[in-house]
Amino acid sequence: MFNIGITERKERERLARKIEIINAAERVFFEKGFENSTMDDIAKEAEFTKKTIYSYFKSKEELYFEIMLSGFNVLNELFDKIINEDIESSELEKISKFGKVFIEFSKNYPGYFRIIAGYENKDFDFKVEDDNSLIKKCYTAGQYSIEVLNSCIINGMKKGELIEDADSNTICLLLWSTMMGYIGLLNKKVKYINAYYNKNIENSMEDGITILLKSIKK
Repeated sequence: MFNIGITERKERERLARKIEIINAAERVFFEKGFENSTMDDIAKEAEFTKKTIYSYFKSKEELYFEIMLSGFNVLNELFDKIINEDIESSELEKISKFGKVFIEFSKNYPGYFRIIAGYENKDFDFKVEDDNSLIKKCYTAGQYSIEVLNSCIINGMKKGELIEDADSNTICLLLWSTMMGYIGLLNKKVKYINAYYNKNIENSMEDGITILLKSIKK
């Protein structure tokens, strides 16, 4: 019993230390960007030696995936909330609210938004076969939100709300990439848009999504 207690305590301490390192990496990546961050920066922020950091994570990329997974989990929770609260809404209304979720996500979780939007797929990502691997978990979490959106598109086509002469996957990827790209661009150009167009960024985002949805409405 005594040994079990010690083992459990050590496991809790290890988990707590791992979370501290991930949180430190988040702060560093969010402030400096992934490319400009180093494991030395993370070790300094976490107040651990670099050797300790490497005993938990093999690379900076592994930490990136941990953070991206957290971001997808937050985004998916926001999507689930929309689905559960708006069962009676039309599919087009749900998709519109998904767009507003992207805006809310970018506003309240800007670091996660940049991490997700900025990741470029690597050939290696698709060679990993272990479903329990961190990379696979990231892709599964990311695919979840896309499938929720695609489900609304398919249902919208069946109900006659949306255009039917296009593949649902194509529409889904178009909406996803356009919303992420448009919102990401506006977030980078806040001062420019205010100065030259005298427009509120959030209103500009919502207007853009409204125009985008008109292109798929029947």
